[in-house]
Amino acid sequence: MSLHLLWTSADSLIAAFALSFILPGRHALPLALMFGLCDGLGSAFGVSLPLAGGLAAMLLMVCGAALLVGLPIVQRLLKAPGWLYVLPPLLAIDNVVSHVSDAPALAALSSAIMAGLGFASGMVMLSWWRAGLRDARPLAAVCLIAAGSLLAWGA
Repeated sequence: MSLHLLWTSADSLIAAFALSFILPGRHALPLALMFGLCDGLGSAFGVSLPLAGGLAAMLLMVCGAALLVGLPIVQRLLKAPGWLYVLPPLLAIDNVVSHVSDAPALAALSSAIMAGLGFASGMVMLSWWRAGLRDARPLAAVCLIAAGSLLAWGA
């Protein structure tokens, strides 16, 4: 397994960790599988587009900042978590734009496992901190900003 493969799957880990604080647990498995599928397809259809990775990174950081600031539209979106299913295809942009010889199946497996670890560790941390943590959204926002920064740095 190449270091590049782990690097392009790290955004799935961080984003899943952040999402675990704001989504019901029933969304974890479908989203983890979607992270894997999208990264696998992204690796399969990889081309060289230098600016596309920055777009996904910018979107993640804007989503995190909006969540951190507490914009009213974010509050409405959190009540309908279906919109978060657009994140896996957006995060697959790094796999699309960095055309590397990694096997798409391996990229899919790596990303799905990393997303699963992110959801699991986020849920464990949330259950540990449930008593003292009134609002997990600021932590989720910081994680989304970190995922965007990681994606921007790696792009």
